[in-house]
Amino acid sequence: MRIIYSFNTNNGATIPGSFFTKMAELSVYSARETKLPVELYVDFPGYEYFKTTKCVFDAVHIVDFEKFNINSAYWNFGKLYTYSIQKEPFLHIDFDVYLHPGFEIPTTGDIITEMLRDYTLVQGFKDVEIYKVKQIPEKLICSGLLGGYNSTPFIELFEHAQKVCKKSIKEDKSMSYLVGVEEYNLSVLADLYNYSVLELNKKYYSHFQGADKEKRFGEIINQLHNNIIN
Repeated sequence: MRIIYSFNTNNGATIPGSFFTKMAELSVYSARETKLPVELYVDFPGYEYFKTTKCVFDAVHIVDFEKFNINSAYWNFGKLYTYSIQKEPFLHIDFDVYLHPGFEIPTTGDIITEMLRDYTLVQGFKDVEIYKVKQIPEKLICSGLLGGYNSTPFIELFEHAQKVCKKSIKEDKSMSYLVGVEEYNLSVLADLYNYSVLELNKKYYSHFQGADKEKRFGEIINQLHNNIIN
């Protein structure tokens, strides 16, 4: 099992600021505390950026995300590609995730997720769905921490994403498109093929997700960073 990260700057168009850097440094530090290998998949401008941070990786893989000619509004496409090329068990972690002491990854499971959550089906999912299904998944597989021991669902997910992520995103459905192409479609695959899906223990990680991160979590991140990284 390895912990992996990915970051696509869209050929330098999106270079993170200081708050993201603090979150990333904390996240990678906490991942290294698990004693598992920690790797990064990133484009070249992102590689140059991470060299300026205190993030330490066991391996860095430079990826040409641009070759797929995807609509850059699908910012999670880079993650989908990164999942698909893993040949060994992995857990992909977003840079706004902090692992607490005692964090453990299950030793089995086709798919491992941060949580299964309730959701409301919106039309945006229908616009990017991998298969038309009569019965929608009961729960949604979340992707802040996502991986597993079976590469097949992630390969199939990416094969679909290469096609659908070229289309325009309707502004009023943007989050539905992003959630749909990754989390909803993976949930559909899990149901169709009866993949085992295991949840991580929520007590042992914090996911500082959502909009206005700095306003909502800035004090926590700054305190953690000052105590651990500085």
